[in-house]
Amino acid sequence: MSQRSFVLALLIGLAILLSLPSGVHLALIPKVQATTTNITLYANLSGWNSSKLSRANPTITVTQGDTISFSFFQDPADNSWPHLFLLDLDNNMITNDCPNPGPDKCSGNITPTQSPSITPFTVTVAPGTYFYYCTYHSPIYMVGKFIVQSPPGPDYGISSSPSSLTISQGANANSTVSITSLNNFAGSVTLSSSPSSPPGLLTSSFSVNPVMVPTGGTAKSNFTISVPAGTSPGSYSLTVTGSNATTSRNTSVSLTVVAPDFTLISSPLSLNVPQGSSGTTTITLSSLNGFSGTVSLTSTLSSSGPQVTFIPASVTVPSGGSKSSTLSVSTASSGAYSTTISQGTYTVTITGTSGSLVHSTTLSLTVGPASGVGGLPSAALIGGGIAATVAVVAGIVYVLRRRPKTKT
Repeated sequence: MSQRSFVLALLIGLAILLSLPSGVHLALIPKVQATTTNITLYANLSGWNSSKLSRANPTITVTQGDTISFSFFQDPADNSWPHLFLLDLDNNMITNDCPNPGPDKCSGNITPTQSPSITPFTVTVAPGTYFYYCTYHSPIYMVGKFIVQSPPGPDYGISSSPSSLTISQGANANSTVSITSLNNFAGSVTLSSSPSSPPGLLTSSFSVNPVMVPTGGTAKSNFTISVPAGTSPGSYSLTVTGSNATTSRNTSVSLTVVAPDFTLISSPLSLNVPQGSSGTTTITLSSLNGFSGTVSLTSTLSSSGPQVTFIPASVTVPSGGSKSSTLSVSTASSGAYSTTISQGTYTVTITGTSGSLVHSTTLSLTVGPASGVGGLPSAALIGGGIAATVAVVAGIVYVLRRRPKTKT
């Protein structure tokens, strides 16, 4: 090839290079710290990695200071041509620059039986765009970009823990915001927060603001979120921003607002009480979502008969705690002319009320026949007892009357 033809080929190759799409980026991306990575390429006349990726000649992006190496294989779809890799780090566009001394990196011949590699080296060239070739088939076909990026400067990251909170109406909760030094960052970071929706509904504050981040260390601030009592239950989000003169970084805290409430449970859920007797069950009221307040207890029966009472009838429930009341059921008749409580099954509805909060549970009550144990005596026994008592009294009176009087 004449010198004029060679220069013409180079110019054509350069024009093609400038029109090439950016390609597929490999797993080499700028990192906070330098990385050590191996890059694998498959040689094919139509382009490096042409049958391995969606587009041939992938763009390789690294950061100045990274340590990289290359491994090469012959693409099984193209086993008739030898290939030789050149990484043109001096950007002189000379594809036969190996094995001449200089910054360029070259491989041995790549064939179906040879899989050469380039030993690890540190990227020290200036940030910019370079190219890699196959010295046998460039500059027309096997050409890809090798981009060197500048190492990142001092920076910081921001995070929150926990990143999600559940808070009752009228209460508050905390999340710890951490600001971590990256790449030897040190300095002051100012914190702010803003709800995504609706603005102004939630209030928040930081225990330390601004924070001083030490080199290679982490600074923390306690982030307190307050929920007004009138806030509607639902999901909300707050964005926490850390900023200095040049940089801003964000983290988010998701929030679920719940309404304070209470639960009402009867234990046991059923009672068997004989006629003329009584039984009890325990009504337990428990705080839910930070509820605290007085709950009034009432009851209704599916049909009249048994008497139901609560001791006490009003229960003060502490926040996060529980209190109990004893429900007593009596099946004893009251009054001289009262009717005996009918046997059968009754449903007792127990209702707890605190302001607008109302909860109910049910108790199944079975009234059975009088057992004589723990109950009042039957009517027949009562009648017989009265008759026997009258007879005894009459006998005593008769004897006293018949006794002779003692003379003095």
